[in-house]
Amino acid sequence: MKIKLLLLFTLCLLTFSSLYAQDAAQEKADKELYRSAEEILKRVDKAIKNGDLIEAEKLYNQSLKTYPITNGAYNLAFKKMEIGDIRGANKLLDNLITILINYPQVLIEHDTNIGPMVKLSYRPSTEYIEGIRSFKANTNFSRGDIRVAQSEYMKLIKNGFKGSMNLDSEKALYVQTLQSCYFTDDVEGLKILKEACEKAKFDRGIFETKIYALLVEKKYDEVIGLLTNTLNSGGENFMLSKGLAKTLLPLAYYGKGDTENLAKSIEDIGRIQSVENISYYKSLLALSRKQYEIAIPLLTEAMKPLTVLWAKYPRPGKFRHYTKRAEAYVGLNDFANAKKDYEAALIFNPDYQPALEGLAKLEGNQVTIRRTDKTGPEIKILEPTNTRGLKIVAAGKDVMIKGMAPDPSGLKSVTINGLSVYVKEVGDFWGTVPLAEGVNKFEIAATDLAGNTTKQVFEIEKASATVAATPIAVTEKQGKNYAVFIASQNYDDATIPSLENPIADAIKLKLILKNNYNFIDENIYTLFNPQRTDFKKKFLELKEALQPEDNLVIFYAGHGIWVDKEKKGYWLLTDALRNDINTWVPNKEVLDMIAELPARHTLLITDACFSGSVFKSRGLGADAPAAMKEMDSKITRVAITSGNDTEVPDVSIFMKYLVKALSENKEKYLTAQKMFINQIIEAVMTESKTEPRYGTLELAGHVGGDFIFSKK
Repeated sequence: MKIKLLLLFTLCLLTFSSLYAQDAAQEKADKELYRSAEEILKRVDKAIKNGDLIEAEKLYNQSLKTYPITNGAYNLAFKKMEIGDIRGANKLLDNLITILINYPQVLIEHDTNIGPMVKLSYRPSTEYIEGIRSFKANTNFSRGDIRVAQSEYMKLIKNGFKGSMNLDSEKALYVQTLQSCYFTDDVEGLKILKEACEKAKFDRGIFETKIYALLVEKKYDEVIGLLTNTLNSGGENFMLSKGLAKTLLPLAYYGKGDTENLAKSIEDIGRIQSVENISYYKSLLALSRKQYEIAIPLLTEAMKPLTVLWAKYPRPGKFRHYTKRAEAYVGLNDFANAKKDYEAALIFNPDYQPALEGLAKLEGNQVTIRRTDKTGPEIKILEPTNTRGLKIVAAGKDVMIKGMAPDPSGLKSVTINGLSVYVKEVGDFWGTVPLAEGVNKFEIAATDLAGNTTKQVFEIEKASATVAATPIAVTEKQGKNYAVFIASQNYDDATIPSLENPIADAIKLKLILKNNYNFIDENIYTLFNPQRTDFKKKFLELKEALQPEDNLVIFYAGHGIWVDKEKKGYWLLTDALRNDINTWVPNKEVLDMIAELPARHTLLITDACFSGSVFKSRGLGADAPAAMKEMDSKITRVAITSGNDTEVPDVSIFMKYLVKALSENKEKYLTAQKMFINQIIEAVMTESKTEPRYGTLELAGHVGGDFIFSKK
């Protein structure tokens, strides 16, 4: 018996020793891999400092295959967020989580309390997954995608915490989860959060979750009672609760329709809220008083993006702002603009019931209105400036006429002396008409969608040749220069090959415009690896920012495709599916979006296959405009594309010469057409088989002139 026990003990000892040896060997191997990955991450940091995020990501992926060091992802993800590659940042973090799931434990460095020495030891990977989710949620909440933030917050709440957070961090997490649920109108999420707060005995979280849930459920009397009681009694977290009560009371009073108390509550919060938030509250007051003309600019102000240094971040909850502005437009019988705002709200939140209901009601009302509408549009001429009744003096062989003809039924068409001009349903119209010597009489005829026509006659006197020939000095434009850089590089569909250079090309061009021309950081937007909804949101943001005197450069690099049967071209953003045409962005949609932007001059630069298909008619004009001043006076929609209706390579010869042309330009004022003719077309065609194109975008409302690059 003793011998058996001794043998059993010996066997156990040998087994334990063997397992220990295996564990020790595994730990030694892991430490070697860790150090190797650590060395690669040093090169990642260096690449980030040099601004080479493509190289940084390649190196990071190499380090991840070696050993998953959790901290290595944060710097790179944060930088991606900064440059606008939100999806790329989230994908990078998701990949790290996927890899960590396969590791029950991972090595981590920690202090030894012996000088600068650090020690590597194992910790459960679940703790680091929790930390990554928290980082992903927080960065998306502050500067990324609010819906991603809300999703990650809810995962953390539902899964509970594994010990990587202290109590203060958990409380902060509850508060941000609460706000993300409210911004996304997530009633179920609020209920789950309330239960979690009760379980954690977090009184402030319980209180705030209850308030937000009641607001979403439109139980305004209960909200007012709770918040008023808080203001009067205080309690735990008194100052925080009091601030919250003051902030939310206006929403409750507006929902209830109590205009008098709404006005008083807005006065109470004037010192603790930002200009944008105050604008929103004031817009609610204007809406409740049916002061729709006042509400619209206030809501526009409230939708401005959050700005930190030069970076701009989308304001959460914009679907509510768009819906309220749509209601204001409805109050003014401006149904075309109301429809656009309801549709904009649904881009940000496709399930938002007030927007869905408002749009459905609007569609029904418009049918009725068009049946009963017997009045034509009201015509107002905006340009040329009318200084002497209806007689205007102008020079040149033609003149641009711009105006408004709003109508409840929507504007269908406008003609000037029988010539059709560009129109928008909301009422804008513009076009050029020829000028003869002496007095020219013009008749504008505007027809609405109900078939009613209004006419207005005015005169333009062409100035004498002597006056017209007087040289006019080119002056700095009064408008601001804006730019948006769109780069589709990494595609979700594995059958669509990802590209190497679009983001790098976009960054190169961005730096040139910023350093050499009159473009500043706060007016430069980036959209890297976007989905279709991201693309639409960015154009809505631009629409709110741009003024009629501003200039805009739009750059797109990524895949493009041509459907020969339909004779249509498309952009492929990163969520495009090869076999689903509904996931592609038609060129016509791009042109419609450009037409909606109020910029005076717009230049579209595309570096994609079949990009030449954006033109209605391609080719250079026979006579380029002679004077910069004349160019600057007209609404311009022009484009430069890397190719005609053909494929173009990933390593872009077009980009090489575009960058070269703008970098080496010595002229104070350089037109897009001149740059194209002198420095791009011949050089590109010499080095490649692609034929770049320059042309006008008639379908986006081009009238004349050209885009002018103005050097610093």
